[in-house]
Amino acid sequence: MGLLGRACVVLALSLVCMNADSIYRWIKGDNFSKIERHVMKVIMSDCKSNSKDQMFLPDSVVTQVPKFNELLTKVWYQNRSGMIEMHNMALNRAMFYSYILQRMNDSKLFFVQPDWNYMFLSTTADVNAHKGIFNASAIYFDTHCHYPNWYTTVDFNKTLELFGPKAYGVDDSYDMGNFLRENTRRTNVVKDAGSGSGRNYTSEGYKMNPWYSFWLPDIKGDQDSVQKFTYAVNIKYSNETGKFIKEEYDTFRFFGPNSPGISEKDESKLPVRFTQPYFDCSGSKKWVISAAAPIVDYMPRYLNWTHLRRQRDFLEVDYNPCRASVGNPGPSFLGGVDKCKLDTTICRAGHRYPTYIEGPYQGSSLEQATEPEYQNGFYCTRSDHLQVLPVVENTQFTISNTLQKRSLLSYNDSFVSLQKRQIENFKQTLKKANLDPEPVETVEEEPEPRFRSRKKRSANFDQKSFNGMLDIFERVRRVNKRNCHTMPDSYKVLPGAVAYGVEKQFDNQARQALRIAHFLTNFYQNVVPGENFGTLKGGNRIHYEHLFGEVLANIMADHKILSSGVFFEPYFFEDENGTKKEYFGPWAFKRDGEYFAIDTAGFKKRYTDEPWYRVIASRWQTNTKGIKKYRMKALIRSDPNGTSTIKHEYYPMGYFAPAVGDGIWSRPHFKCDGRVDNWVITYSIPFIGLDDLRKKHKFRGVVTVDVPLEEIEINQCAQPFSEANAFKNTARCDYKSTDCFKLPGYKFQRGAYRCSCKRGFEYPWKDGRLWFHGSLLEQEYLKKTLGLFSIYDGLKCRESSSSTLTVSVVLLVCALLMSLFRQNHIGLWISGPEICVYI
Repeated sequence: MGLLGRACVVLALSLVCMNADSIYRWIKGDNFSKIERHVMKVIMSDCKSNSKDQMFLPDSVVTQVPKFNELLTKVWYQNRSGMIEMHNMALNRAMFYSYILQRMNDSKLFFVQPDWNYMFLSTTADVNAHKGIFNASAIYFDTHCHYPNWYTTVDFNKTLELFGPKAYGVDDSYDMGNFLRENTRRTNVVKDAGSGSGRNYTSEGYKMNPWYSFWLPDIKGDQDSVQKFTYAVNIKYSNETGKFIKEEYDTFRFFGPNSPGISEKDESKLPVRFTQPYFDCSGSKKWVISAAAPIVDYMPRYLNWTHLRRQRDFLEVDYNPCRASVGNPGPSFLGGVDKCKLDTTICRAGHRYPTYIEGPYQGSSLEQATEPEYQNGFYCTRSDHLQVLPVVENTQFTISNTLQKRSLLSYNDSFVSLQKRQIENFKQTLKKANLDPEPVETVEEEPEPRFRSRKKRSANFDQKSFNGMLDIFERVRRVNKRNCHTMPDSYKVLPGAVAYGVEKQFDNQARQALRIAHFLTNFYQNVVPGENFGTLKGGNRIHYEHLFGEVLANIMADHKILSSGVFFEPYFFEDENGTKKEYFGPWAFKRDGEYFAIDTAGFKKRYTDEPWYRVIASRWQTNTKGIKKYRMKALIRSDPNGTSTIKHEYYPMGYFAPAVGDGIWSRPHFKCDGRVDNWVITYSIPFIGLDDLRKKHKFRGVVTVDVPLEEIEINQCAQPFSEANAFKNTARCDYKSTDCFKLPGYKFQRGAYRCSCKRGFEYPWKDGRLWFHGSLLEQEYLKKTLGLFSIYDGLKCRESSSSTLTVSVVLLVCALLMSLFRQNHIGLWISGPEICVYI
């Protein structure tokens, strides 16, 4: 190849490379680009050299932040479940420490209050039980607010200047014993943030404390009435098996985080607040957001609030790039950075996606598109000749038989009685089917109609499953707290398939039980009563009030937890003086807005005979295989002044504990005990200790939570036979033209699905919608089976067709040439870049 040839090749390659490098230059910078550059700049630099302003991102970067008084009134999607769990865990720990510090407001109980070891193990359990949800947990005491009961050299009435146990996950790829050199995500560092250099987290110069100013320092009392709320808990104790100390509840009131009403808009009055994103230099070395809650103590010694927070990796939080609109309120710093075309990309009512596109358009495809692809693609096609749903002024009906077609009949005297009977049948059937009919006049009762299977939609519809679904709703409706004692036990238990999806939908609630299980497992495998480390005490026993506080915090901080308990194996739990109790099972529940706690050892019936306990015990009593090892690297203060941070004598400290998947969900059942009296699903998880020789792992008890069946979202869409779902294949979608999708936010009710048009089909009705709602299909089908006027047969998509005629000049020229060639014998040849025509 000559020199000119090589130069041309090099030039061509250069042009190709330049073109490949520039195909995305058409995309202009936006707010996301600003955030991305700022985030990477801080990560790549020495964070300690950056100013405090550089360590923060704007407040509105994270939107749709959970708020306490909106948790029950708004629909929260899956991408915010992690932040909701952060919110609930911060509130959980704030409730616990507020309760326990005020409950033990007695000099006699000072030495059994939670010590440093309890707080270290507790924060470690917070993180280990919530892997993938948040990566740090901490408790920060304000200046001279913590009175240590765990230093032999500190007098009774003396305080530590600062004390802040903080646990966070670390990479253990190169730790000793990790032969695979892969991060197990089961190793944490827990340290006292109030010791060592740069320990003053209350100072303005501390770069990582946006949470401090939410409530601290608390030196004035003018906001006490609006920021501190009085809670009341009712407790019943037992010191003898099968008997309570007294039958009446002891009521204890304590101050805790605020409990605002639904109409409260002032964020300063919320019990949990989220910080703006900031860079955590002290531990995780990541961009994080924190959920913070105050811990309240009314002791004269404890004048200020302490503080508790949860950290989550900021880069793992979904952001909302869409523009602010109805249902998507601002402010949002990243709002509008999407690449959607307002007029074409979002197919609105009356439009459809091209036949070769399975909508909707994905944001990743838009972001990766070149300029020609973006400009010429991602469009919607208009659907013409849309139909209008009929409007029926009066309740009308149709008569059908095998010989005649259905016809719309006018309202006249000859059909009055027949119409009334059909209306009442419709009303009764809707009531049985758990739907809300429109008000109609009352007439005499008639037998309910039989449901006929539809051949056209039978491919993915199972009439047997549909009838079974109706029976389930009927049973749930009929059993209540007034008649549950008269119902047979078999009638108060539903098939396990009714709870399909409970593992995902109630994962956060299961992890509340897992957290206590991890804490108890770590404690009973590593803490030896009476063991000291020089001047540092480390061997206090767990007090029974601690566990009452733990289960009470579970039900007070999570709206979906109806009850929670910790149940010990017989003769394992030891009180503060070392005496073993035959049974000990603190259990908390809520009823009518009140909170109760009971030692179930006082019941005549043993909790060890309950089905959920027997199932867990049979699995773990003789075999603990499957539990995984977790490590805790404890860094403690070198002296009471916190001069420096040193490693604990047991460094690292390990324990073997179950994972959330090792727990068991029970079948839905009606808890008819005069306390909960509701349909619930119980999650049970074991905690593991050591045998008397401290050599082998041994099953030591069960932690449980009860969640309400009425909070579960059912899925009626078509699923394979291997899915154990009692409600599958009961959706009324026309599967030839539509696909079925479950709608989130609808709690245990029928019709919570949508039927969206398949590729190649379009929505035929001019009603401002893009798909058919399941509840409409359910009601229209009932009307059809009753002989009433129904639009059920029209609730399907039609085949899409071209709505516009596009003219191609090239095709017209080619067609003209071919016509002339055939008629006049025109010759045609192609030579190089030229096209020659001769006659």
